[in-house]
Amino acid sequence: MNYVTVIYLLNLLGYAIYFFGKSGSEVDITPTEYIISTIMSLLLVLAGYLNAKQKKNYRSVLWMFFVNILFFIMSGVFDQFGNDFNLFSTGNDSFIFTLALIIYNGYLFPLIVTLDKSGFALILPVLLSFILPSLGYWIKKVTASKNSNSSEEI
Repeated sequence: MNYVTVIYLLNLLGYAIYFFGKSGSEVDITPTEYIISTIMSLLLVLAGYLNAKQKKNYRSVLWMFFVNILFFIMSGVFDQFGNDFNLFSTGNDSFIFTLALIIYNGYLFPLIVTLDKSGFALILPVLLSFILPSLGYWIKKVTASKNSNSSEEI
């Protein structure tokens, strides 16, 4: 089982429940939403750790990053940088890919709303989909190598 996949599916489910249950504006972000975002981010680190513990290769934590790269490229974000960059506008054809990127990374929704109109709002999910699972994976690899070195010294 790929734990990163399971966590991303939980993110999708959590985002769907949040989005359809939200009664206010999408720009009204509460501290609870930031806490949930942090917990889901930590779960992605844990998922990378568990993938390494199950002796899966490094690619098992990166395929979500590649999906995010695909959404990022297809959204045409490079043509949209500027002062009037707005993720929630429907004025162009790349809106559906931008929306897919946001939904796919729903655990980052509070940060995406906060960074709206900066251009960094679409780069952040791509970067974190690489960094968070990789961090957990390499933590396990480093701790496993330290444990094997200390057992050889005894």
